[in-house]
Amino acid sequence: MKRCLCILILCLAGCIDVPSEEEKNKQLQDKLAMKDTTEITVLIPSKVSNKKLAITLPRCFFGPNLKNKVVDGIVEEKAVSIMYQLPTFSNFPNDKAALHQCPDFSKPISGIGIRPLFPKPNKTELEYGNYWFKQQSYQYALKEQRNNQTLYRVGIAGKLTTFANQSDKNQQDISIEFWPFDAKDASDSYPHQIDIHSVLDKEFGLGYTVYSSRYLHGKHKPLPNQWYFADALIDIYKHNESLLDHPEIVQGFIENNNRILDYIHQHSKVVD
Repeated sequence: MKRCLCILILCLAGCIDVPSEEEKNKQLQDKLAMKDTTEITVLIPSKVSNKKLAITLPRCFFGPNLKNKVVDGIVEEKAVSIMYQLPTFSNFPNDKAALHQCPDFSKPISGIGIRPLFPKPNKTELEYGNYWFKQQSYQYALKEQRNNQTLYRVGIAGKLTTFANQSDKNQQDISIEFWPFDAKDASDSYPHQIDIHSVLDKEFGLGYTVYSSRYLHGKHKPLPNQWYFADALIDIYKHNESLLDHPEIVQGFIENNNRILDYIHQHSKVVD
């Protein structure tokens, strides 16, 4: 009986995935990277010129998953994500202190993905003025149009999008993609995650997700009487209204996007 028990224990032990020394070292390096305040510069090459976007931030802001080795504080990547505390760009309040501290990975984290913009097939130049629409217009079908704005359907999943061109109020073209609130599935998380795409320094793009206050906590969570643009978007669709009748909500996303662009510009430059 004891012999059988020992064999069973040995078999079960063999089924447990024990990390190799290499995996252990990788996990250790990842933990160190998450707390490393040493500044590094990540270079992202353009797809339409010899220019590169140079982003300089503490190592911890790039998360643990840089693919290439950092040499003399510089590494080149095809694309990169800048990690930050989820409420940082919520504007309720704008957590300026978090912009200068390593993200706390024990709390909700989000990221800004930055990559080069691609010209359309068989083209060598980028097309601006609703770049995102011109680049992939086949994805969008007209839903409604009024108040000098257009709302599109995206694909077949019920997702919607509207575009905001560069103007005196916003720095760059942006697209706002979202799933309308569905009363039949009130627990669905998708309406609470709004995807934003924007243009950065003409030859690069950034993407990120704006979350509703469902994902904001403590001092960052808006009070019931406070106006938060992400919640306002969900609320109008709860009442069968349209984003096209609420330019103040679009402006909320634009101003938030401007804050993010300001932050990136403070820590980056385009180099030849």
